[in-house]
Amino acid sequence: MKNQHLNKGKKLDKRALRSITGGLMRCYDPMAGRCVETGPKCAESMCRFVLEPTDPWN
Repeated sequence: MKNQHLNKGKKLDKRALRSITGGLMRCYDPMAGRCVETGPKCAESMCRFVLEPTDPWN
């Protein structure tokens, strides 16, 4: 993809740039066949885990 320099517009901060890219990173390595990282930041569902909060009333 070719970089385009625009004369007008403003520079985006990290938060805005992350929202454009979707905010998710690729965590699965197809060469190794496993997840390099795990967590809610991963785009692949098999590498993503969400810890459920414990219920303090039980």
